[in-house]
Amino acid sequence: MSFLSLGPSTRTKPILDAQGRTVPGSVATLEPLTLGGVRQWLLVRGRSADNPILLKLHGGPGQAEMATVGLNGLLEADFVVVEWDQRGAGKSGASIQPAAEMNLGQLVADTIELTEHLTQRFGKRQLIVVGHSWGSVLGLMAAQQRPDLFSAFVSTGLIANFSEGQQVAYRFLLAEAERRSASKALAELTALGGPPYAGADGRAKWKRCGRWLGEFGAVWHSSEKFNRVGWMISSIEYSWPEKLRFSRAAERSFDLLYADLMSVNLIETVRQVEVPVFFAEGRHDQLAPVEVAERYFSGLIAPSKQLVLFENSAHFPQWEEREKFHKLLVDTVLPAVPEG
Repeated sequence: MSFLSLGPSTRTKPILDAQGRTVPGSVATLEPLTLGGVRQWLLVRGRSADNPILLKLHGGPGQAEMATVGLNGLLEADFVVVEWDQRGAGKSGASIQPAAEMNLGQLVADTIELTEHLTQRFGKRQLIVVGHSWGSVLGLMAAQQRPDLFSAFVSTGLIANFSEGQQVAYRFLLAEAERRSASKALAELTALGGPPYAGADGRAKWKRCGRWLGEFGAVWHSSEKFNRVGWMISSIEYSWPEKLRFSRAAERSFDLLYADLMSVNLIETVRQVEVPVFFAEGRHDQLAPVEVAERYFSGLIAPSKQLVLFENSAHFPQWEEREKFHKLLVDTVLPAVPEG
């Protein structure tokens, strides 16, 4: 794709064997699909199209994840992995219009419509949904509404009660700034005042808190570099114009959906689901504090449920401890779900 081209990329690498040949029966496509009346983009990859479907719901809102496809190698061996750029995000950035449809209910409806499409396309009765952060909210609400479509729900960086999470995160930041004798951080955080952070001014305050959470290892904890810029630059799934528009799309999505994010309280709204539930939580996560996720988990009613702590992770255990996350899916989640 030329740098000067304004069109979207439709390229992704084929699934290759040890000799560099395309694996027979594999799937590797990058394609648009109309969901909720607007065009959105899917990346579908797996060593065998007959494997179980793993639908990944990205966080943010607005933080599309196709550029992290290089981190999915283990998953692609055992699943058909679907990365979806939600409306308003990444390759689906133009679909931020109509802005009135940028709301939680519509994105849950998009999730359900996409799930129906994927199960019909691959001849499956159900699929496994992995919701990260904001995506965990979409996934749980979709599973609550349509349990017939999902064989399991898996979360990473779960948002259970966003407002409560802000308060827990702020207390952590103050204590950590004092522990580190980080006078600049302490002064800025004190000036911000405590959450909840509502409205446009609140969005700005929460973004500032997020920067300090990153500085203090409470977003990415692994010794491996968090290299979102590098992943994006090297991605062939995004054309250069799409790469250059990525951050602006993410900001606009976050701004439009922030009020809905502030309203999230799954402790009250999703008390029960009819599918097996697995929480993969980073021990050091303070962006979506693990203690809030644990409290939600303790009261959630589900056919079966399991919470697994990732000791060397914060908000991204699926990337920070990829081997352990893959093992959880293959050794624990798959045996707990029906075939088909």
